[in-house]
Amino acid sequence: MKKVISGSAALIMVCTLLSCGGKKDPMAYNNELMTVINSEEAHINEMNSAMQSKKFDEAEKVVLKWGDAVKEDIKKVEKIGDFNGDDQLQQAILKGLKGYGKIVSDDYPKLIAIRKSSTQDPVAEQRLLDNINKAFEDMANGVNVASDKFEKDYAKK
Repeated sequence: MKKVISGSAALIMVCTLLSCGGKKDPMAYNNELMTVINSEEAHINEMNSAMQSKKFDEAEKVVLKWGDAVKEDIKKVEKIGDFNGDDQLQQAILKGLKGYGKIVSDDYPKLIAIRKSSTQDPVAEQRLLDNINKAFEDMANGVNVASDKFEKDYAKK
């Protein structure tokens, strides 16, 4: 996933919020959306840690917590809205978040159940891992393409 453009994003967002109406600042808008989607990384790390240490009960708790967080993040992005009428970046972020939602509600619970079970199913397990990894890659690429286009379209000249 693309990292936040500037380390001073919080200051930029505060300044943007304090300004009196008008158009949104493109850098602050991009940073705000990227901050939301990049927050998913913490859940990915938490899930990887639980799965690698074979703590499947903990992984099930991560799924629940992550699922709730994705729903909240979708609401945040919807509330942020479009950029002065342009919703391409917002829609790419929403698509990425909904992708995480699908992984969390479908693929991870199945993978956890397989790994928790005493019956091995390496084919199904590999298929789920492939689905998860491809979804992560597709989401990252979609968000990065939209972000790059947004930056190009709204770069200060």
